Amino acid sequence: MDVMRRRVPRVTLFSIVALGLFALPPGQATAGLAVRASAVSGPAIGVSPTSHDFGRVNVGSGSATFDFTISNTGDADLHISGLTHSNAAAGFTADAGVLPATIAPGGSRTLSSSFVPVGSGPQSDNLALVSDASSGFFTIVLGGVANNAPVFNPALAPTYSAVAFVPFTLTATADDPEGDELSWSITGLPLGATFDGSTGTMDWPNPGPAGSHPMTISVSDGLATSSASFTITVTADNSPPTANPGGPYNGLTGIPVPLSGSASSDPDAGQTLSFAWDLGDGSLGTGATLNHTYTAPGNYIVSLTVTDNGSPPLSRTAFTSASITNFIAVTIVRNHPDAILKTTGNRQELFGMESSSWPLTDINPSTIKMSTTYPNAGTVSDIANTDAKALKIADINGNGYYDLDVHFKRSAIRELLLHVPNGATVELVFTAKTIIDRAPVRGSINVVKAGASQVISAASPNPIRRDGTTISYSVLEGGPVSIRIFSAGGKLVRTLKEREYMTAGTHEARWDGIDDHGERVGSGIYFVRTVVLDEASVSKLVVMK
Repeated sequence: MDVMRRRVPRVTLFSIVALGLFALPPGQATAGLAVRASAVSGPAIGVSPTSHDFGRVNVGSGSATFDFTISNTGDADLHISGLTHSNAAAGFTADAGVLPATIAPGGSRTLSSSFVPVGSGPQSDNLALVSDASSGFFTIVLGGVANNAPVFNPALAPTYSAVAFVPFTLTATADDPEGDELSWSITGLPLGATFDGSTGTMDWPNPGPAGSHPMTISVSDGLATSSASFTITVTADNSPPTANPGGPYNGLTGIPVPLSGSASSDPDAGQTLSFAWDLGDGSLGTGATLNHTYTAPGNYIVSLTVTDNGSPPLSRTAFTSASITNFIAVTIVRNHPDAILKTTGNRQELFGMESSSWPLTDINPSTIKMSTTYPNAGTVSDIANTDAKALKIADINGNGYYDLDVHFKRSAIRELLLHVPNGATVELVFTAKTIIDRAPVRGSINVVKAGASQVISAASPNPIRRDGTTISYSVLEGGPVSIRIFSAGGKLVRTLKEREYMTAGTHEARWDGIDDHGERVGSGIYFVRTVVLDEASVSKLVVMK
């Protein structure tokens, strides 16, 4: 009966409610939500913290908990009689132990809360503690976000079909109920395939081998993940061809270059291949072989695409190059390492032509000539070789590369380099034509004209006037001597001696400034060429009036 006569505690309602739905950063409490009435005698309720945000929690697979501390800051017992929720359906729960409960002055009690979300997006709940405190009941604000896993839309099929060697692409898409940014991943990715984790796209340029290829694509919003497994079945009814454009090719401007893709093949018997060429200069072509004429020199990238007539048709592309020049470049070599070129005596000088881009057998020996870039070098502009009727292939310098060998007489080289001082470096230029297309061939080599000859000549006085000059010359051994005077342009002006036999020693010849026609020569530069046997010496004269 005493229990029945106990006075029911006076309940004063005092609520602190945050207006609107909001979410607090995880673990961060909002201070100051508890407002106390003016200090009075009796029990006083305090809760720490006064709010909690559970953050994002997955629907159906996640939960979160948090403990609050209820304290009695008054001077009389605090009686907690109950808990109420404003939005318990959102998944918020609280447990303060057995109620009603009494907390002595200065005492405390743990209030456990949890969030097992339902629905989608931000959620909140006002949790009220009913007590006999002078401040009435106390409200705690709970918040959280119900996070749902992304949903494939459309759903991935359990199986997909792909044809071997035919590009296959699969893009997965999904919706997120909360609108979160999505990322993608895949397991079981086949060899040669790629996957874009930002778009959910798998690219498989060359599916294979034939058979089943299981894999799983997963999509995540950063917290929840959805996965879908599927199998790609690859069938191989046709195999791709192999493109072989041949080459690399070499050619000349204006002359057709033959190209051949005949080495291309297809593993499937009986199929017909088609050929498409991109010749690198803006021109296209078809057929297994073709001839193409380039109009400008350069290095061109040539591509050949070969397509079969299978189901479906398959194509493959391969590349080669075409190096086009205005002439066939050859390397000129000699049979000894030094650069000295002798022009005395009756012997011949041997030279070789090397080429890595053109068959030597296509060079016509009868067209091979030697010239020089040295200005006013001699009495002739070019000379022919002495092997015009024979094709000789050897390796005269021993470098491991074959060369086309030709001889030039020293006597001819003397005429070519007659006015070149001994010891001077000279560029010899070799030109020729090919047998089939008469394509130009060109190469050069630098040589040093050999030193002193057997005959030495000089003129005195020099410059000369009307009284003429005396030409002195010395020979090392007796023999026929010729002395000729040439103009600066190489024209014969006067013959003083023509193969007159002279003994070894020093001799003189007089020139009065008169030409072979009895006329006095004009002012200018002249050359005295003295020849003994096959040796020559050239001296310069200046005539002044």
